[in-house]
Amino acid sequence: MPGPRPHETRRLSAAEPPVVRRELRTGASGTKSGVPQTRQRTGALSGKVVYLSPGHGFTRSAPLNRWATQRPNTWAVVEDLISAEVLNQYLLPMLTGAGATVVPLREPDLNGHMAIVDDGQAGYSEDGDVFESSAQPGWGTPPTPMGNAVEPFSLGTTRVMASARSATASATWTPEIPAEGSYHVYVSYAADPTRAPDAHYVVKHAGGESHFRVNQRRHGGTWVLLGRFYFKAGQHPESGAVVALNDTAEGGTLSLDAVRFGGGSGVIGDAAMAPLARPRYEESARYHVQFSGAPFTVYAPTGANALTNERNADVTARPRFAAWLHEEGEDAVYVAWHTNASTTGNVSGTEAYVYGPNPVDGTLNFTGFPGSDVLARALLDELAQDMRREVDPSWRVRNLRSANLGEVNPTHNNEMPSVLLEVAYHDNVTDSNRLKEPAFRRVAARAILQGLIKYYAARDSVPVVLPPEAPESVAALNGSGGTVEFRWAAPPANPDEEGRDAPTGYRVYQSADGLGWDDGTDEAGTSFRTTLAPGTVRYFRVAAHNAGGEGFPSVTVGVRTPGGAESPVLVVNGFERLDASQACAEPLDAYDLQAPVRLLVETMNDGTYVRRHGAALAHAGTAFDSATRAAVAANLVTVGAPYRLVDWFTGRGGAGGARPTREEQDALRGFVMQGGHLLLSGSHVTSALAVGSAEDQAFLADILRAAPGSGTPPFTVEGMPGDWLAQLTGVALDDGTRGGYAVGVTDVLTPASGGTSVLRYLGTDLAAGVMSAPNGRVLLLGVPFEGIVSPVQRAGLMSSFLVQAGLLTELPPPPAEESGAASLLTACVAARGVDPHPPPEPEPEPEPEPLVVGVLPQFYPLGDSGCGCGAGGGTGTAVWLLLGVIVQLRRARRRGDVAGR
Repeated sequence: MPGPRPHETRRLSAAEPPVVRRELRTGASGTKSGVPQTRQRTGALSGKVVYLSPGHGFTRSAPLNRWATQRPNTWAVVEDLISAEVLNQYLLPMLTGAGATVVPLREPDLNGHMAIVDDGQAGYSEDGDVFESSAQPGWGTPPTPMGNAVEPFSLGTTRVMASARSATASATWTPEIPAEGSYHVYVSYAADPTRAPDAHYVVKHAGGESHFRVNQRRHGGTWVLLGRFYFKAGQHPESGAVVALNDTAEGGTLSLDAVRFGGGSGVIGDAAMAPLARPRYEESARYHVQFSGAPFTVYAPTGANALTNERNADVTARPRFAAWLHEEGEDAVYVAWHTNASTTGNVSGTEAYVYGPNPVDGTLNFTGFPGSDVLARALLDELAQDMRREVDPSWRVRNLRSANLGEVNPTHNNEMPSVLLEVAYHDNVTDSNRLKEPAFRRVAARAILQGLIKYYAARDSVPVVLPPEAPESVAALNGSGGTVEFRWAAPPANPDEEGRDAPTGYRVYQSADGLGWDDGTDEAGTSFRTTLAPGTVRYFRVAAHNAGGEGFPSVTVGVRTPGGAESPVLVVNGFERLDASQACAEPLDAYDLQAPVRLLVETMNDGTYVRRHGAALAHAGTAFDSATRAAVAANLVTVGAPYRLVDWFTGRGGAGGARPTREEQDALRGFVMQGGHLLLSGSHVTSALAVGSAEDQAFLADILRAAPGSGTPPFTVEGMPGDWLAQLTGVALDDGTRGGYAVGVTDVLTPASGGTSVLRYLGTDLAAGVMSAPNGRVLLLGVPFEGIVSPVQRAGLMSSFLVQAGLLTELPPPPAEESGAASLLTACVAARGVDPHPPPEPEPEPEPEPLVVGVLPQFYPLGDSGCGCGAGGGTGTAVWLLLGVIVQLRRARRRGDVAGR
């Protein structure tokens, strides 16, 4: 079993608080850790701990003398990457939203940047006279690179802060944030029975402050996740720091150690092999377990220097870390996500394994930790139900199986029910295509969440209540006197799903820039009102909740309040598309992976792009409202008066997601013909309308005054020389590595009758934007507006059109250029997959046996060199005659006409 566990000194009582819970500003505490940047409240998994294992990951390979994934590229998917992407982006926040404490067994933060501030080091400060040193060890900065036997949580010190009923002292960790973006925030401390079970931490981030209570009697000596927050680059004590206050209601001392921001890149290596030059979440659990404080008896049980055993050590490090951190009395389960492969590529579907002494042969001989089989069947049942309802009615889910698998072997973890899921077969073409779909990944992750809720409900004899879905119809609208109303429609409940209860409330989140979010405000109904000063920009999103937990938040909408009596612009987000065709492939040839598909939602469609349109309008000093196209369909907002201009964007299009519907076209047609102005942008609006119905084609010709063009455009556009967009030069479009999504193949336009080309692809005559005036002004862009990389150029294009539409009298000065957030991708290329089961090549025709001739024909005259160069007179002809005889003899042998066949 794992090595010593300094945090396990007593059995937990049923009333023991969770490791982390959010705290309301009123001082009332929730009972959960949390969905990043959302409020936690009681959920169906409150008090439960889920040890979450994304299978495999990069591992050092001694034979290859480099880092390598444990599974290859098959059909452009790599299991090691898929498992981390699914669990980090979907399942982990789903579980925390339902109240669970989640312990990820690989790094969960996709951000490759990291900053660590340790007690006593630069960036750490104390205020008050209640501090003293502690004999308990803590995090210490390891050498670079960090060696195979280094245990970083034994290298440093910890501090102790005395507590009080109200705050009288504080410790502050202020990092130097390397790049703007979202970061997971982790704290560490030395656990002890004398510690406060309600240590007060405050995260100061770009959206404000978030307060937490941490039970320092539990899970010490490791990194404890608080949440995910947006930070600006640099060192900003007011908006980029963690503060520990000494106020507690329960008493006890507070342990102070290090605070970590972000996941970072690889740190473990040596002189023979440098650390992995990739984000650390891609590393296998073997290295995360070492980085997270476990002794080498956990992460390298066969010896801390056994490099050749690291791949095997990774398998056992996952369950051994769970057992090492698990506390007696803790209500926990272990769930591993994998995808499978067969010898033929003809096997598909989902399987689950519990421990048994048998090989992987499809049988069940369960001898593992009690209850593992019950948990596994609950997960299989939910996966079967959800997959067949939402993915494929014929999706195959096999009966429970057992096998001698290290992850579920009680030799390594005999403390909790443990299940290994093989969600699909990555070497099967159909399954691999499913694995490339975000919808499939979301459904599979949600099925695991719901299976866990139903497992615990049956075990504890409580009703099943599942968290609600995200609202789809949302709108933010200006009213009179600075009032703003944020409206939404309740997400539909699934009547076929047990426990799919309607929301009992909502939480509204607000942001000044659409990036950093506050802690939210509770709302019982489906609208929220606030009053803002003139010229204020505010963004909103809403999450539904019930007794099961809190669902994912909606997409972002926002407003800018009028500075005077002007009418606002209406921004409509028609960019609802999120599918495999939007994904980038990342070239990983250095690791013999070709270019596998990466499904990173931030580089596809994370629902935030209203903020790019809003920022451009705000720079022009123009008020705006915004809504989703679903909100327009639900009549939460109407296209028409009082709006003078509608900015409708569809982002990266495609056959199913580019053109407005017939109802939307009718509304836009009526708006324009009554003098309203329209900015319509998206990569496939024109081409989709051109191949649509007669009504689609009429809308394209009559209102947009354009037609599809031809040609292969570059990825840069510019204003037509001498025209009103001439100041726009070298306008780069995002390829997925510039802070947004890859805009994909864009439309080439041709002005139709009444249309004029105003934007072209750089250095060509290919139009990218057409202006017309069927009544109001209409600007059609064949590229996504939000796909323009530079915020300065987005603002310039928007302001120029506002001048043309008469909403501005002159162009404002350009805004200051901003660096923006770092991308999660190094490059975006076409996928390059490998057929894991290539058809066998045809057997080559065997070489004929050498022909032995008893007497060589005497074609060579004496003295011939045999070179065939004709030096001996007529020998060249003789040689060709000899070759002809040999060829004829070989042909005869193949026909069977020569003896000896």
